[in-house]
Amino acid sequence: MFSRTVSEIIDRHPVHVTAEASLAEVAQAMASKGRGCVFVRENEAVSGMITEGSLLKCLLEIPAAEATASRAMLAPAPGIAVGGIVPHACRILQEKRVKHLAVYDTAGLLVGVISDMDLATALGLDYMMENTTCQTIMSKSVLAGPPEMTARAVAQALLERRMGCMLTVMDGRPTGIVTEWDLAVKGPFLADGLDSPVAGLLSSPVTCVPQTGMVYKVILHLRQKGLRHAPVVDDSGRIQGILTFSDIIRRAVGFA
Repeated sequence: MFSRTVSEIIDRHPVHVTAEASLAEVAQAMASKGRGCVFVRENEAVSGMITEGSLLKCLLEIPAAEATASRAMLAPAPGIAVGGIVPHACRILQEKRVKHLAVYDTAGLLVGVISDMDLATALGLDYMMENTTCQTIMSKSVLAGPPEMTARAVAQALLERRMGCMLTVMDGRPTGIVTEWDLAVKGPFLADGLDSPVAGLLSSPVTCVPQTGMVYKVILHLRQKGLRHAPVVDDSGRIQGILTFSDIIRRAVGFA
């Protein structure tokens, strides 16, 4: 882990929007590229970064028709130098409570972006050597609710609890999942926007992982499926916790 640099895992094709773009246009940009962040450009310079979290927060506070990208962005965009090392990037993610970092060259120009998924993948070998299991690092706090809840109520609960997803559960077993990304990117396009039932955003069946599963295998599995959250279940399929890339990075920061 300590020898790897950001330059080895950087995504050199970040998505951009203008400062005047509507929140709907921001959401469409994220959806079309399957990204969790976009960068805001003003006069050819990057002025900030919009994450799924900052977009969702803005959608809750300001009517979508009245807000533009400049209202939802984090400025300046949290970032790291292209020559920075993976442990340093992990620490910045934890300190800033974000899932993405801008990557800058020596002149301070944006050259790409890295995500918690990129960093967790870079940590995979370390977890393989440690034989760390899911139950060791998972979050035991799980947010569950009924599909009749409005998307707005779910979004507010996630932001208040600083969580990234909500599950629907039956007999202790996950039946559906909705993430912060779903709410921010797809929520505005529901029939009644965020005031629609969250059922319209639920993904089912839910990809779960066993509590005794090896973390390095889960990292690869989640990346292949493009997922960031995995409910952790026991042998009977009952929920025991949630494993996210944030959990994986938090563990790495604690041992760095």
